[in-house]
Amino acid sequence: MLKNHNFVLLWIAQCISSAGDSFTFLALTIKINDFYSDAGESARALGVVLIAFALPQLVVGLLAGTLVDRMDRKRIMIASDVIRALIVPAFIFIRAPVDLPLACAIAFLASTFSVFFYPARTALLPALVSKQELMTANGWMQMGNTIARLSGPVLAGIVVSQWGSNVAFGIDAVSFIISALLLIGIMGVVTRVAVEEVSSRSTWNDLKEGVRYATHSRLLQGVTLGIAIAMLGLGAVNVLFIPFLRHIFQAPIEALGGLEASQGAGMFLGGLIIGTLGKRLRPIVIAVIAMLILGLSIGLFGFAPAYGYAFILMPLAGFTFPPINASLQTMLQRGVPGEILGRAGSVMEMAISVANLFSMGVASWMGDLIGLRETFILSGVMLILGGLAMGWILRKEQAFPEKGADMQVPDLQSGSEVSVAAD
Repeated sequence: MLKNHNFVLLWIAQCISSAGDSFTFLALTIKINDFYSDAGESARALGVVLIAFALPQLVVGLLAGTLVDRMDRKRIMIASDVIRALIVPAFIFIRAPVDLPLACAIAFLASTFSVFFYPARTALLPALVSKQELMTANGWMQMGNTIARLSGPVLAGIVVSQWGSNVAFGIDAVSFIISALLLIGIMGVVTRVAVEEVSSRSTWNDLKEGVRYATHSRLLQGVTLGIAIAMLGLGAVNVLFIPFLRHIFQAPIEALGGLEASQGAGMFLGGLIIGTLGKRLRPIVIAVIAMLILGLSIGLFGFAPAYGYAFILMPLAGFTFPPINASLQTMLQRGVPGEILGRAGSVMEMAISVANLFSMGVASWMGDLIGLRETFILSGVMLILGGLAMGWILRKEQAFPEKGADMQVPDLQSGSEVSVAAD
């Protein structure tokens, strides 16, 4: 993979951008959490902001996927990076609880352009590598994310504790600019659907075609249902994690970065085995096993008697993310026609976002009703159920495109000759 110049540029761009994102996420969650002395109030405030981050997928997800299939994917990614670089520094103006609506507005805007970036990246990758290299390429992308998770949180924790949140937001903005400059260097590959194919259809017809495909594809149905069930649990964990550590275990700010780094170490190990696993097991088998392990590790958080146990469970949880993400992305990239990958993926992401938003919306209420520990246990159970449901639906799923009737959507691939995502 290192000999593929275009892939290396995309990989480095992701590493830098993901590391920068950890600065904003850690700085913003710590800043908002410190506004409140009560764990319930902190969880509710963080939940509102996280919902603002997640909402654009529901609002503009279908449009984003349609435009990704109609426009130059590389240019969409570059524009998204530049615009987010201008938006993120606005978090500097969040100074008190009264500024929470402003934080939500900034989060919504930044996330809106992320909704355009990630489908474009997923759709672009198959144009940079061969179909046989997709599992390895997705594994490398997960490894890049791991490197960011190892370095970003530790550096972010140091920056926030020494110089404050504002510097962290600035670093994230710079990371977006660097990412955009690297993406400009991708050359010599087809980065969009043929103009004559796009111009013959309206945007509305393209959007309907994507929805129709998603509703007929067993692959998308299985992945969507499984991940949606899992997100009913994982969304709550995302909201309650910082309040859980700060209010249950009284973890210091510096330790939060260390925990994120320990999760990154687990992700690094998970990324190392993707290539080997991909040669021996079907992607769906890898994904299901990893989801079961993730559910177990999240559930065990609820039973942890002391803060130190988090340094065992966080790497275990992190270990599962690269196999899950690489396997599911490979299944979609191999099993969905390239010219519709952006739209089909967006339909799936919208369904998952509904589950995620619902989970985050009720997280603080669940924490108050049954307790933070019990909520983590319930979340782990949901992750396990999601993995089992996906495995049952896709138990006969192959590594390459399906040939069954449920994948034959009329007029879906009419005349197109162009081949074209989960954090």
